[in-house]
Amino acid sequence: MKYIFISLIMGMMLISANSCQKTAEFENPLGLLTETTQLSAEAGHTPILVYSNTQWTVSLTENVDWAGIDRLEGEGMGQVKFYYAENYGPERRVGVAFEAGEVRDTVYMVQAGK
Repeated sequence: MKYIFISLIMGMMLISANSCQKTAEFENPLGLLTETTQLSAEAGHTPILVYSNTQWTVSLTENVDWAGIDRLEGEGMGQVKFYYAENYGPERRVGVAFEAGEVRDTVYMVQAGK
């Protein structure tokens, strides 16, 4: 009898825990966490978090030989990895431009020099 009671309590806890879950929804077509990201002079990569409720595209604002991204499009919430080479010269920067329908936003990646 004791085991039946414990099983009933555990079952009720599981049901109530599952009923409290709510899926987060983002209501804007495009959102980014930052306008500028500071990078060290060493080579590396960093994620750019994208908040969206629709399809979006991404590109660099100019062709540079020291940086790149791992994808050109996405849908919904996600991330884009920004890769960059070591910088032996002065500080440099490039924009990562996102577009979702009529909404546009850019994150500027600024890499320190050595």
